[in-house]
Amino acid sequence: MNVDKLQQLADRGRTLVRKHQPQNNSTGDWYKITNADGDRAELYIYGVIGDEWDDSDATSFTRALRDITAPAIDLHINSPGGLVFDGVAIYSALLNHPSTVDVHVDGIAASAASFVAMSGDTIAVEKPAKLMIHDASGLVIGNAADMLEMAELLDGMSDTIAEIYADRAGGEVSEWRDRMRAETWFSAEQAVAAGLADRIANDTTPEPAPANSRGGRTIHAAAWNTLTPRGTGMNIEELLAAMQNIIDGADGRTMTDDEVKQYEALEAKLAEERTHQVRQRQNQYKAPAPENAQVHAAVHAAPAKEDDGLEKAFENYLRTGQPTQDLADLRVTNAQGTGAGADGGFTVPDGFRQKLVDVMKAYGGLAAAVESFPTETGNPIDYPSLDDTGNEGTITAENTAITGGADLEFGTVKLGAYKYTSAGANNQPLKVSVELLQDSAFDIAGLVARKLGTRIARKQAKDWVTGAGTTLPFGIAHAGLTADHTLAAGNAITYQDLLDLETALDPAYEQTAAWAMNKSSWNAIRGVTDAQGRPLVWESAQSGMGGAPSRMLLGYPVVIDQAFPNHNTLSSHWAVLGDLPEAYVIRRVSNLAVVVNPYSSANSGQVEYTAWERADGNIQNRPAYTLLAANAT
Repeated sequence: MNVDKLQQLADRGRTLVRKHQPQNNSTGDWYKITNADGDRAELYIYGVIGDEWDDSDATSFTRALRDITAPAIDLHINSPGGLVFDGVAIYSALLNHPSTVDVHVDGIAASAASFVAMSGDTIAVEKPAKLMIHDASGLVIGNAADMLEMAELLDGMSDTIAEIYADRAGGEVSEWRDRMRAETWFSAEQAVAAGLADRIANDTTPEPAPANSRGGRTIHAAAWNTLTPRGTGMNIEELLAAMQNIIDGADGRTMTDDEVKQYEALEAKLAEERTHQVRQRQNQYKAPAPENAQVHAAVHAAPAKEDDGLEKAFENYLRTGQPTQDLADLRVTNAQGTGAGADGGFTVPDGFRQKLVDVMKAYGGLAAAVESFPTETGNPIDYPSLDDTGNEGTITAENTAITGGADLEFGTVKLGAYKYTSAGANNQPLKVSVELLQDSAFDIAGLVARKLGTRIARKQAKDWVTGAGTTLPFGIAHAGLTADHTLAAGNAITYQDLLDLETALDPAYEQTAAWAMNKSSWNAIRGVTDAQGRPLVWESAQSGMGGAPSRMLLGYPVVIDQAFPNHNTLSSHWAVLGDLPEAYVIRRVSNLAVVVNPYSSANSGQVEYTAWERADGNIQNRPAYTLLAANAT
C-alpha cells in the first residue's frame, strides 16, 4: 500500500472514531522540534501520540515537520504509542519528508510509536530500550453497522501495519501479523536481529526528555497497558522507569484517576518482581552445592561494560588538547604528509569517525548517491572499470566452432588521496570557547564532528561535481567532458531538452537512474509548463500544497546538490542523468585525524580544532550517465 492510500485509510478511521464523540480542544505537548533550519534538526516524540478527540495534534505535527529545512533529522522516540490513525498520519508525513531521518529509540517505541519509527532511513535502539508491536485497537460508539465497519477497518489497518514491518525488516506480512496478534516485545538486540533496527546505540547517551513532554494530558489506559509487563515482561529497572514517566507526566499537577491506576498497577508488578527475585535467592541458598564445585552467590551480575576508555581519552583530548597515554597508538606523524615534519595530531576513534562520515554523507547529495569505499592507507589505487553494453551474443549453428567474439575490456580508474582540511574562511580553524569545554554536559564530540565534517564536505561536494583533475578529483560534471545535450541559445529549459538527454542514456542504465542538479535548476524545471499552462513536474505540483514536493522527473528521482552550476551559467555542465553508483566512485582513507590547539587562541579563551581527511573521486563509467550543458550564449 502506498503512502497516499495509507493516509486515506487513516483519515477514514479518524472520521469513524470521532463520529459520535464530543469535541475537546485540549492539545498535547508530546513532540518538540529544535534546530529546524540548522545542520541537523532534533525532533522528539516523548509521550502518547495523537489526540483522543480531534486531529489537531497530528495536523500540527505535520505542519511543524514541513517547516524543517535541515538536510537531516534526528528523531528521538520514547513513547508507549497512542492513536493508531494519528500514528499513520505521522508515519506518512515523515516518509514524505525530503530530509534524511535518523531514528533513535531512547526508551520505548511501543504500539503506534513502533511503526512511526519505521519511517527512518536509519534506526538505532539504545541498549536498554524496547520495541513492542501488536494489532490495532479502537473504540467506537454507534450502531451495528458502525461496529462492523470499525472491525473491518482495524483488521485492514493491522494488515497495513504488518506490511510496514515487512517492508522494513523483510519476511512475510502474515508472519508479522502473527507477531502482532501475540503482542511481541523486542529488546534492542532482538530488534536488530529481527530487522526492525539497524544497530544498538551504545556509544551515546540518550537525550533527556523535553520539559513537560506530556503536558498534563490524560493518558489512555489502553496506551499505558503497553508498559505493563506482559509476554516477555519488564525488569525492575524498566518498571521503575515507567513509574517515573507517569510522575514526570503529571508535572506537579494532581494526577488523574487513570494515571493513579497505572502507577499502582506498575507498583504491584514491581512488588511481584522483587518477591520473585528474593525467592530465587532463597532457593539458591538452600540448594546443595555439587561435589568439588564452588558455591556461587545468588546475586545478579551485570554484563561486563564495553571498553570505552579510548573514546573517553579522545574526548578529554578534545576538551583540553592534552593527550594521554591511551592515545599513543593513534598519533599521526608528518601530518599525513610524505616528508619530514612535526607531529600531525591523532587519528580519531571509530565512534568519532563515524559521526564525521555521517555528517559528510548528509551534507552532499551526490556523495550519498554514488559508490564509496574506505581504505586503510592512502596509496594510489588503480580501480577497475567495465562498460560492455556494446557487445551482444550470437547464434552458432550446431557442430560449428565459434569464429569470433569480443573479450571483456577493463578500463582503469586511478584514485589517489587528496588531503582535505577543515580550515574555514581565511584558512581559520574551528574555535570553541573554554567555558563550553568546561561544561561536562556539552557534547564536544558531537559539535566538532558536525562542524568539521560540514566544512570538509562543503569543499568535497564541489570537487565531486566540477573538480578538474591533476590537483583535484575528477568531477562527474567537470568542464573537460563532452556534453550529451546542450540547451539552445538563451538557456531556456524545454521538455524536449530533457527527453533528448534521456534518449542519449543507454537503456542498460535506466532502471537505477537518477538526476543530479542544484535546487535553482530544479525549480526552473518545475516552472516549465505546456501550452495549456500545465506544469511538467505534475507530481510536485500536486504534493506541493499538502507536503514537501516529490522530486521526480520523467519517472527518475532527483538528487539535489548545490555544487552543480545553475542551468543559465554559460557553457556550464549543470545536470546529469544516469546510474550514479555505476558512474562515479569516491575513495576515503579511514585514518582521519584531528589536531587540538589550546595555545594559539588562549588569550581569547578559545581552543582551536583542525581535521584532515584524505579522499579522491573519479568517473568510473562515463557511458553510465548523460551530461546536460548550458549554451555559450
